[in-house]
Amino acid sequence: MKKFLRHEAKKIIYIALGSLITSIGVVWFLNPAGLYTGGLTGVVQLLINIVFKISGNSLNLGLFVFIFNIPILVFGVLKMNRKFIYYSIYSIILQSLFLGLIPVTIILEDDILSNALVGGILVGVGVGISFRVGGSSGGFDIIFQNIALKKNVPVGTQGFTVNMIIISIAGAIFSWPIAVYTIIRVLITNLVIDKVHTSYNYIKIEVITEKGDEIAQLLVDKTKHGVTVTSGKGAYSKKEKDILITIISSYELNKFIVMIKKIDETAFISVSTVKKVVGNFTKIVID
Repeated sequence: MKKFLRHEAKKIIYIALGSLITSIGVVWFLNPAGLYTGGLTGVVQLLINIVFKISGNSLNLGLFVFIFNIPILVFGVLKMNRKFIYYSIYSIILQSLFLGLIPVTIILEDDILSNALVGGILVGVGVGISFRVGGSSGGFDIIFQNIALKKNVPVGTQGFTVNMIIISIAGAIFSWPIAVYTIIRVLITNLVIDKVHTSYNYIKIEVITEKGDEIAQLLVDKTKHGVTVTSGKGAYSKKEKDILITIISSYELNKFIVMIKKIDETAFISVSTVKKVVGNFTKIVID
């Protein structure tokens, strides 16, 4: 129980940290330079800028990000893993508060490229941290996760498509140079997220144990991944051993090791990277 509570507390702290870093990137660097974050927040930014251009009224970004997230959260509760949604709700509330409360501070004045670089890095780090511990930045990420699992369309591809639509509209209405700098920002953010968040990097696990059937059944029941079981013999001990082989995402590695060691403390576990998986592989929603 103590380990579980520490694990959950760590997730809560890291999601808060990720939300704060993302919000700082938006408020201090992207917004002052007129750049867009992409995703749902980018859509809200675009609408707020259109309203300001037409009426001169300035709307609160954090408040409207929260409002626009409500129907998506309802969708998520109905369609997605509950734990993932709970973390997403927590992240959305924090981001909405941070976006609304962090004072606007212009740090890199009249330097759009530097704002794109620094803002892109901060947003990438913040979102990546949230993803890494099982949260999300909310918004379209929830829908993208669902589509990725149901239709096998990568989250990155969906995000890139939506971002290009937002950027194109912003360029046509406001400024094409801003659109170009936003593209640079998007590319940087995606690169950073890939470095920080490794949930969809595949790895192969091989387990050598005397309790193969018990471990294999637990892994199948708890993770829904298939496990191949073969037999072997220790050259030194001359004992018969079971060899278990499975493919998982790197995000699941620690959970796998904990489950295996609960059954067999002496199990030998080797881990290797996998460049590509072809065939029937169950993608797991981050939980």
